[in-house]
Amino acid sequence: MGGNKRRAKPPKPIASESIESKKKQDVPKKYAFDSPSLDGKDEDKSILKVKLPAGLEKEIISEILRLKESQDAKKLSSRVTAKKLTDFYNSLSNVGFQHNHISDAMSHVIKNGGDLHDALDWLCLNLNDALLPQGFSAEYMVVEEKNKTKPKVENNDDERKEQEKKEKEEALKKEQQLKQERRSDNNVTMKDWILKYAEDYDDDSDEEMVASENIEDKITDANERYIEIRAKLWDVKEEAIAAKQAKDQSAKKTIGKKIKQLKDEMCEIEKMEGFDNRLKEEQNQGDGTNNPENAEPMNQVDKQIGKEKDGKVELKDGKVDESDGKVDEKDGKVNEDEDIGAFALFAAAEETAIAVATTESPKTNQSEEKRPTLDVRDFAYTRQQWTGKSPKQFLIDWCRKNLPKSPPPKYEKISCSKGRWKSRVKIDRKADGILSVCPDILTENSMDAQHLASVLAMWNLCPGQSIHQLLPPPYRNVWLEWRDAEMKSKQESKQEKNKPRDDFVAKLVKQLKTVKITEDSLDTEFEEVEQSWEDREQSWEDRDWNDDLPISNEVKTISKVSHARLCDIYQSRQRSEEFQRLLHTRQSLPVFEFKHAILERISSNPVVVIAGETGCGKSTQVPHYILEHLLLGDSKASLRSIVCTQPRRISASSLARRVSEEIGENEPGSKDSLCGYQIRLDSKQTSTTRLLYCTTGILLRRLQIDPMIEEVSHVIVDEVHERSVQSDFLLIHLKKLLKIRSDFKVLLMSATVDSSKISAYFGHCPVVNIPGRTFPVQVLHLEDAIERTGYNLDEDSPYALRRTAVEGQANVKVTGKAGHVSNVKLAWEKEDPSNIDMSGLSSDMFSKRTRHAVSYLNPDRINMDLILELLKSFQTDSEYSSIEGAVLIFLPGLANIQELYEILQSHKLFSNPTKYTVLGLHSVLSSQDQTLAFKTSPSGVRKIVLATNIAETGITIPDVVFVIDAGKVKETRYLEGSQMSVLEETFISKASAKQRQGRAGRVRSGFCFRLYTHEKYNSLKSYTIPEILRVPLEELCLHIMECKLGQPDEFLKQALDPPQGSSIRAAMSLLQEIGACSSDQPSLTALGHHLAALPVHVRIGKMLLFGAILGCLEPVAIVAAAMTDKSPFVVPLEKRGEANAAKRALAIANSDHITIYKVYSGWQEARTRGRKEEHQYCQRNFLSRTSLLNIENVKNDLMKLIKSIGFLDNSTGRTSQSSSAASFTESGVLEISKSQSAWQKNSFKLTTENIQLLKSVLTAGLYPNVAKINFKPSVNPLDKDEKLAMVDTAKGGAVLHPASVNKKIACHGWMVFLEKVKQSRVFLRDSTLISPYHLLLFGGDLSIQHRERIVSVDGWIQFKAFAKTAVIFKQLRELLDVILIRKLQNPQYDIHNEKIIQLLIGLIQAER
Repeated sequence: MGGNKRRAKPPKPIASESIESKKKQDVPKKYAFDSPSLDGKDEDKSILKVKLPAGLEKEIISEILRLKESQDAKKLSSRVTAKKLTDFYNSLSNVGFQHNHISDAMSHVIKNGGDLHDALDWLCLNLNDALLPQGFSAEYMVVEEKNKTKPKVENNDDERKEQEKKEKEEALKKEQQLKQERRSDNNVTMKDWILKYAEDYDDDSDEEMVASENIEDKITDANERYIEIRAKLWDVKEEAIAAKQAKDQSAKKTIGKKIKQLKDEMCEIEKMEGFDNRLKEEQNQGDGTNNPENAEPMNQVDKQIGKEKDGKVELKDGKVDESDGKVDEKDGKVNEDEDIGAFALFAAAEETAIAVATTESPKTNQSEEKRPTLDVRDFAYTRQQWTGKSPKQFLIDWCRKNLPKSPPPKYEKISCSKGRWKSRVKIDRKADGILSVCPDILTENSMDAQHLASVLAMWNLCPGQSIHQLLPPPYRNVWLEWRDAEMKSKQESKQEKNKPRDDFVAKLVKQLKTVKITEDSLDTEFEEVEQSWEDREQSWEDRDWNDDLPISNEVKTISKVSHARLCDIYQSRQRSEEFQRLLHTRQSLPVFEFKHAILERISSNPVVVIAGETGCGKSTQVPHYILEHLLLGDSKASLRSIVCTQPRRISASSLARRVSEEIGENEPGSKDSLCGYQIRLDSKQTSTTRLLYCTTGILLRRLQIDPMIEEVSHVIVDEVHERSVQSDFLLIHLKKLLKIRSDFKVLLMSATVDSSKISAYFGHCPVVNIPGRTFPVQVLHLEDAIERTGYNLDEDSPYALRRTAVEGQANVKVTGKAGHVSNVKLAWEKEDPSNIDMSGLSSDMFSKRTRHAVSYLNPDRINMDLILELLKSFQTDSEYSSIEGAVLIFLPGLANIQELYEILQSHKLFSNPTKYTVLGLHSVLSSQDQTLAFKTSPSGVRKIVLATNIAETGITIPDVVFVIDAGKVKETRYLEGSQMSVLEETFISKASAKQRQGRAGRVRSGFCFRLYTHEKYNSLKSYTIPEILRVPLEELCLHIMECKLGQPDEFLKQALDPPQGSSIRAAMSLLQEIGACSSDQPSLTALGHHLAALPVHVRIGKMLLFGAILGCLEPVAIVAAAMTDKSPFVVPLEKRGEANAAKRALAIANSDHITIYKVYSGWQEARTRGRKEEHQYCQRNFLSRTSLLNIENVKNDLMKLIKSIGFLDNSTGRTSQSSSAASFTESGVLEISKSQSAWQKNSFKLTTENIQLLKSVLTAGLYPNVAKINFKPSVNPLDKDEKLAMVDTAKGGAVLHPASVNKKIACHGWMVFLEKVKQSRVFLRDSTLISPYHLLLFGGDLSIQHRERIVSVDGWIQFKAFAKTAVIFKQLRELLDVILIRKLQNPQYDIHNEKIIQLLIGLIQAER
């Protein structure tokens, strides 16, 4: 900034919110700031600073301005008025912007439909840093800091006051010294004598002084002498003009000397006490200094006169003319050879005249006459007019009250000509200095002069106050006169100052009227454009999905096969040996007896409920019956298909294989196959397939594409009792579809369905009850199992409840006869808790050992010791040892399966492969591993299957005879208040217990051992709480909007058990936050359409899409796969310290997510070196190879999903080098893929730049799961007590999970996290440290506080940034949103060709 730059007035603090980045809401435009916010906030180190790289800032601004020009303008508001535009102008002016910049900004912004926020953005982007007000750019602050002096550390105020005191004392000494010099001067002229007398006047005297008559005459003579000299000066000036025209150099010298003498004498008179200042003002007016019209010809002379200074000519503007003096006369310059001394002295005297340093009274009107007109007034008033204090007494009282340490006011009477008076009053205000005032108005007596001087003093002491109401009428009128004059002066000054603004606003209003007329004429065109957008959305909905989902292929090709061809295929299969072999088995099932009844009910009713006991054969036979009826019956019906939904993939695939086998086919999806299945990313069907087993999600996705599903005649919803979110949503959809299609049939099947409730929901439809197999199942509860096995619960067992102390002692004082006191030691024993029976069991039926174990077993632990004893009893007990058959053990989760598996494998008996085969059955295990559980074991080998509730329904292990039911299940619950998902281990329902019991006895009589008492069973709830009432509903709301079924809350009211409104609102809020749907109506954005097409959580789906867009899909897919599965890290209890150390060694970038990718990459590299290296890598780093393989499979599935919707582009993203699924040997062992050798060469390298890119994608996907680190460094350097890091989220405080690599992070900053989990404390799982860039570019809505230099995200995430920096980020966000929407609407669009994206990626990678 230049030294001559005019400093703007201190701007008022402002705070303005930026335009929204995602939520396009219609809000009133702002034309003025809200109430000003406070400036000068305390320095907070936890608020991070944001700066842009100097090299990128200019390039980014240039590209932003280029793209903004091509964008469509907003519609001009119809509410724009001159008043709003004036407020608009004033707001920018108060901030510190100049008029020309304000006018440019308003002209550009208002005409394009913008408001105050847009104007601030425009100014920040279009003005250089030097032209922006304070706080708007970094350059301004740098210059300002350079100009500042180094501040002192302490006592700045005290030192400043001391310095001022010293300066005052020095000034007082100089003044006294000057007085002494003047008193000693012997040259007594009239002027000096008057000055000497005035200076010798005793100011410290408390008595009032009156000047002598002689002095009065001399003062009067001085004013008259001044007028006389002034007249002579005018005559000499005229002579000077004549000499100038005649070019008479000698005359000019003589005249110059006369001018100097006259001006010197006038200056001396002006210094006299009694001098009338109006004479000086008239002199200035006569010289033309105040009146431009009278400035000629004198100004022509003055322009040619400068000051002689060191032999050079100094002009009036302070510049020195060093030319050779050869100057043209018409240019108004003087030749150096000319004698200009007289003229220079005249100019110098005119410029350096010294005015008396007193406060003048407010001027009312200036006289236009050359001779002074004295203002003489009479201030007399009567007692009837005023009975209060006089002005003088009022001033004295006021000073006594408000200036108690100051002396009383001192008055000096000044007698003027003709008996008129003036008075000067001096008031010592101590710290504020001495106030000395003297009115210009003359009075008739000296007392009135003192009163008037008191009024003028009060005018200066109490500005703006209504003191005049306490004054006598004459003085009150003078006060009001001064006030009116002051108001008039201010008004005129304000009008003059605001004239450029008012002229601009009037011109702009006129231009806006023209623009408004033009816009109105284009309304019809806008409506056509909106209609074309609707058409485009409709075409997006109706686009061909053949390449996306195999199920669509079936729909397209189903009509190509004739009824006769299908009938021939089925009849040929009926004649096959395989069909006939299994026909007898099928006919032995209980459901066979109800075949005709079921078909009859289906033909006569649109909805039928089938309640069949476990093992009755309903899941395989009912769909087969309907298929057979269609193929051998009506030709039209056979052209349609049957869809049977299952809650799990393993159920759909295993049932399809069984039905295909019964039909006589090789396998589902084989040539001319009539039965097939479709699960996520795995489809086995052909053009002849008429019976399709699929998961519920597959049918829901098909309903999105074809809401009427015209090619489907029957939908069978199996295991409807599980009440998953998808099944409840499907029931709503099917119920609405039944009202539209009269030829549509729905079957609802389950073993433990609440048939009356389901029947009532579908209009009291008929119910068919089918009994189960005749083989009985003996049920034994916990007490029975303990009694039979002889299990003994030790006191120190980890499965026993802790016991309290059994004895105690104390010392007491006992007072005996005669007051004798003695100390007595008492000891006692409590009754042994082991002897207390709390089991409630009969002592006649159960032993004391059993009752003790039941009383003190910990119900929160799965008793692995008891399970082991039961398994041993199957080998040793004569009742069980002779029975061949498998054992099915139900456990809550995978961790329990692993724990029991390790126990069995380490046991001598069960680790013998010739006698036992131990298998796991869990949803995360591969399909190949799960198929081993369905194969019958060889004779003499007992199969033990460890499973979760996946084995309850849908799938059947045919040779199971023994069932061990732990009675627990893990259920996900969602707390909408804190937005936390809680995975709780709870007891199962009675319906689930019955289902588990039914798994035994398929081939013969079975046994079911329940590890809970009979009393506990009776207290279980009848049915499981529907999932729709306990989980987040984001995916369900997406499907509702995708299918255009209306408002999600209204649609879900039609559910069998409607969810709470708060849960629906939480789901919609999340979808709006991530930009998946509009906030004003239930419609999906382009992002929402793609998320609805991905069968993953919306956060993971968004992360995958951004990974594909930014060219890092594979690492993001690996991270996403790990989010959906369990962590690959294992922590053995005996090696917990080593495992934690290994994880810390692998940690990178303060990120759990990126650490997973690093672990996965290292594993892939180890695989390329052989199986031994892979095993050592996993063992050394405590990794689960199974989990890594699952992550690989899920990663490949996710990448296929992204490719299926057109987002995986080889030019913009890296394709997987290991995308092929892992292959298995016949024994089920995974083989190493031969394509892994290319992994290291083509993998995504974890460079600093790539890490920042990954963190951006994580922020985009996980936001608003953001937490602020509460870092408080320890004041004790020896304190080594490391605790878990504390964080703050939008919903309250939490701590980082102990398994996180960030658990002891020590810095200020922000993190994104996967989820909040409530256990013993509220933990954040899977966190990543991110930078301000990531949140500003991929977070929520931005708001900018320009003067405070604060930019915030969603109102609570704050960063320090100059206004210009914040505006750049806001504009980048807007442009990024536009490009992303374009990409989402057209996945083939390559955004990497856009320069703004290149700059954006460069900006992200430049962050450190």
